[in-house]
Amino acid sequence: MEILRLLRRNGPTSRIDIAREIGITKAAVTIITNEMIQDGILYEKGEQRNPEVRATRGRKKIMLDICATYKMDIGIVLEGQQIHAGVATLWGDVVEKQTVPVAAGASREEILSQIEEVYRQLLYKNDLKPDQITGVGICIDPRFYSVLQMNAGPNPDFRDFEYRLKAFIQVPLTFARIVEGAAIAELDYWQRNSEPADELLLFRCSCREESAVVVGQELYRGANGAAMYEPESAGAAREENFWKEIEAAFSEEKSPNLWKEANGSISRMRTIFREGRVPSGEEAVIQVVQNAARTYAKWMKTASHVIDPGKIVLLAIGPGEEWASSMLMEQLREIMPDIRVACSNLKEENLFLAGAALATREFFGNRGGY
Repeated sequence: MEILRLLRRNGPTSRIDIAREIGITKAAVTIITNEMIQDGILYEKGEQRNPEVRATRGRKKIMLDICATYKMDIGIVLEGQQIHAGVATLWGDVVEKQTVPVAAGASREEILSQIEEVYRQLLYKNDLKPDQITGVGICIDPRFYSVLQMNAGPNPDFRDFEYRLKAFIQVPLTFARIVEGAAIAELDYWQRNSEPADELLLFRCSCREESAVVVGQELYRGANGAAMYEPESAGAAREENFWKEIEAAFSEEKSPNLWKEANGSISRMRTIFREGRVPSGEEAVIQVVQNAARTYAKWMKTASHVIDPGKIVLLAIGPGEEWASSMLMEQLREIMPDIRVACSNLKEENLFLAGAALATREFFGNRGGY
């Protein structure tokens, strides 16, 4: 587990450097890694090369890395009115993905049937057997909890839902919120392509204060699982208040371009916002969004003082949230210039990776590959 964590964080590493970082003998590292190479978990990537250093005689360090295709992971995400599902390698490379709409008012049984159909298609199209999959990670938007008959608290009980899924999924299952899966994806799939951070805060750029905390490369949920958790009722109230303020600024006089674009329809206006197509020059409605971003940024600053993260990551799902994230980024750079702020690599088109990352971490990384 420690070897895999090190390789994920730092990239290809030699045996002697692994021994030094973990604090065990090189002989022990050699025995362990040779077994992992034999089983296909690791592979020797080649000699260490630095183009800026003149080549010297003697034995070069052989770099080890994780074999991305040792096994596959499946992610399933229920978000908005869609099921996002797909297959990924251990490095988060997309192998296959599907997006299926969920009908408004769909029942629990109908959603289960859709998940079963998508899961079977993923196996069939990619010729996958259960022993070729580490597991399935499932992320569920809290707005699905009611129809799926789960409690909406900080620790939703997935046991009954898991029992139903196991009727057709014969591999291990793990569950979490979307922001938690996104945080793990940042750590395990993309972090070595940038400056690593063992402590980070991830915030979703929506009306609701959805966030996740990582401490020491692990999700931190607090003593009662409620760290950075906002009750669904509070989030719904905040979202509704936001729309009321937008509607107050939505008129032919205050926002003529938006009014014309939406043909005076409030529902069309909301659709335009969600699609990030707000016409330029609409100061009245843009001011509402900027005020919301300013308030959110101040809350994030308070959270950062407590957690002291190495990085803040902004998750934006869909064009509307991407538009809002640009405003939030401006606010954060102004009030927290010394903290690294980055946009998440997780987007709407690869959202299933939030679930796949959970499976990678739980059933591959935390088990040392076995």
